[in-house]
Amino acid sequence: MVPSSFPSFEQLTSNLTWAALPAAFLLAAWPHWYTIYLAETNKVQGGWANTNPRAWVAQLNAKAATGKRLSALERTILRGQSCQANSFENVPTFVAATIFANYTKLDNSTINKFIITYLGSRFVFTLLYLKTDSYAKSFLRTAVFQVGILAMWYVWIAGSFKLLK
Repeated sequence: MVPSSFPSFEQLTSNLTWAALPAAFLLAAWPHWYTIYLAETNKVQGGWANTNPRAWVAQLNAKAATGKRLSALERTILRGQSCQANSFENVPTFVAATIFANYTKLDNSTINKFIITYLGSRFVFTLLYLKTDSYAKSFLRTAVFQVGILAMWYVWIAGSFKLLK
């Protein structure tokens, strides 16, 4: 069924739930696409093996596990693949928190702030994951990760208290 008219800007921005899942999936897939581009354009291990990508990544991990020094590019590719796995692992919890926020009828402002905070933290997390190659600086990435987790906790707690009223 086609809607009779396209929603207005005001309607689209009053509650960002409609955009939450597509945005979360795009943010999760972005580091994967980026690392495919890096592997292909730089012919890392002969280029990206799309016929068996997990084996390709496993070979790169095995190289690191045997003590061979990885190039900066190879380390970026592995971090990108780890980042996309972490991101896809977090999507279900984010979706559940978004649904719960709406179910408990948290106000749209709270829902929008939650969605923007979570997605913003995931964007920064992804940049840091791809670009941080230092043990000391990796803790900044961990702190940014916690911002997204705390945003989800806030929604669960606020929604739970609202249900208790």
